[in-house]
Amino acid sequence: MFTTHFKMTDHPFKEKIPIDGIFRDERMIQGSARLDFLKHHASLALITGDEGVGKSSLVRLFMDSLHQKPYHPLYIHLTRLNASSFLKILVSTMGELPAWGKQNVFLQILNKTKSTDIPTILLIDEAQLLAPDSLIDLRLLVSSAIEDTDTLKIVLIGHSEIKKELRRSCHTSLLQRITVRYHIPPFTLSQTQQYMDFQMRRVGSSEKVFETEVKNDIHEYARGIPRLINNLATACLINAAANNSPKVSNAILLQTLNEFQIF
Repeated sequence: MFTTHFKMTDHPFKEKIPIDGIFRDERMIQGSARLDFLKHHASLALITGDEGVGKSSLVRLFMDSLHQKPYHPLYIHLTRLNASSFLKILVSTMGELPAWGKQNVFLQILNKTKSTDIPTILLIDEAQLLAPDSLIDLRLLVSSAIEDTDTLKIVLIGHSEIKKELRRSCHTSLLQRITVRYHIPPFTLSQTQQYMDFQMRRVGSSEKVFETEVKNDIHEYARGIPRLINNLATACLINAAANNSPKVSNAILLQTLNEFQIF
């Protein structure tokens, strides 16, 4: 395997990366700052970004930070359901057996979140797949005008198309309550270079394994999207090891691009 060839302690660009392997670039810093504000001063947040841009990394960093103080984080990604089924999934995630009837499920959620002084932070991934009625239900769960504390906080995480749904008139009240908003952009060229160097050093290898021109080309072909950068970089390392090459040259990259059929 290429990790042996390049004397690495781990795979530098693997999908399931440890927390300490998440590159804390400016995008992660900005996103984390907004989610930290949510913990103390808001009840609704919206995090958007294109596929593979790093939304999951930001969510993992945020969830890791919640262990430092008394919060009850819940994560849900099964969102392509009707409104009633989604509420039942939420109740099950809270460790409860869903009651019969939507009104009773609503009460279960409200009673569960109000039964403790520890705020519940619900992170809903793939939020662009939520049914319109589910978005309305979520707004109702956090819209009490008489409570002086937020026992339930919600973070919606999804692709950019959720913005179009939220602009519908039926979601005006929900949209107005979203205090925290952040759109995660792709890497800049400089961030791609720093990211690849960081991951190579993290596993005990050298950033010089990838030639500078190769890093620049990987950024261009991947359009700055971290997931595509990971895939291309991994394939390049496999090809380099198979060719017994000490580095990833432009020729190795061209071979990899042909395999990916990017041209």
